[in-house]
Amino acid sequence: MNKLDIWTLVKLRMVLSDDSLQVLIESYIDEIELRIMHYCGLSEIPDGLKFVWASMVIDAVRVDLPNVGEIADTVGGAESVKIGDTQVSPARSNGGDISNTSKSSIDKIVLNYKFDLNRYRKLRW
Repeated sequence: MNKLDIWTLVKLRMVLSDDSLQVLIESYIDEIELRIMHYCGLSEIPDGLKFVWASMVIDAVRVDLPNVGEIADTVGGAESVKIGDTQVSPARSNGGDISNTSKSSIDKIVLNYKFDLNRYRKLRW
């Protein structure tokens, strides 16, 4: 499977307007690829995991970089509420109990997708 396909899918789903974050997001694509191959015991990622791979990259980027440029716009959240002259906006979370360190957040993201990944997992002896 081509990493460019994953980048294109991530860019489309995150509604990124240009390629300014491509190098940064490609580093996440590479890391998630290695994590999937390691978890499943594969030498390459099958086409059936294309959308899972892209979703995992999006999750990792949103958790690790919630305040970076266009990514901040894709994190979502509730609208701010204004009553009279008082306005309240929700705080952005770091993904619940997922810490903002890359290793632990990506480990948890991989485990969140284990249902999809287990179908492709090979037993090792």
